[in-house]
Amino acid sequence: MKGILLAIMILMLAAATACTSGPTSGDRTSDDAHAFLLQSTQIIDKIEEDIAPEEETFLVIKYQIENLQSQPDSTRQWTDQMILAANDESYDPTLLTSLDDQLWETSLLPNETRTGYLAFTVPEDISDFKLTLTFPTSETEVTYDFRPIDKRVSINVDYVLTRLEQIERTKRIPLIGELLASFSNSPVRYLGTILVPKDEISDLMEQTENLGEDAQKQVIEDYLVAHGHCRLE
Repeated sequence: MKGILLAIMILMLAAATACTSGPTSGDRTSDDAHAFLLQSTQIIDKIEEDIAPEEETFLVIKYQIENLQSQPDSTRQWTDQMILAANDESYDPTLLTSLDDQLWETSLLPNETRTGYLAFTVPEDISDFKLTLTFPTSETEVTYDFRPIDKRVSINVDYVLTRLEQIERTKRIPLIGELLASFSNSPVRYLGTILVPKDEISDLMEQTENLGEDAQKQVIEDYLVAHGHCRLE
C-alpha cells in the first residue's frame, strides 16, 4: 500500500512539474495583441570580424514577433521588452557589425510577422539562461528557460584536434595500432553533432600532419565552417 501511495505521489509531482515548466526555445507565446516565437538560441565566439572578448561569448537568439491586431502596430523597441538573465545577473543586447538582420525595433502592419536576431555578450562558462518577455499591450510577462546550442569555434576546433591526436596516438601503438584505430573508427561527434564523418577523418588528418598547433587549428576551423559548423543557423 505504501508503495502504491509513493508511486501516486511521484506521478502527481511529475505532472505538477510538467504543468509549471515554462516555454523554451522553439515555443510560441502570445497575448491578444502580439505573438512571440523564440526560434533558436546559439552561443558562438566568432562572427566574421566580431570576436568575443576573452572569457566571454556571444549568445544569439533568433526570434519572431507578430502583430495579431487589425490595425498597424507602432514602432516598438523590442529590446526594451526583453530581459536576459543567468545566475542572478542580467545582460544588455550587443550590436554586432557582422550580424545581419538584427531586430531591435520594428513597426508591424496588421497580421505582419518579422524575424530577426538579437545578440548578447555573456560569460563563457554559463550554459542555462532565462529570457523574460513583457508583452507591451497587456504587460503580461513570459519567461523562457533555455540552454543554447554550442557553435563556438574554439570549443569545436579544440575537440576535433584532441580527437585526431587520440587517433594518431592509437595508430602508433606497436603491431596493433592500425588495427585498434580501425576498430574505433567512428565519426568525431560533439554534443550529439557529427563534426567530422568517419570517411573524412583520414583526409583531415593528412591535411593537419606535420603542422604546428595554430596551423592545425586553422585547417580544422576552415573545414568546420565549410561544412556548416561554427556558424549561426
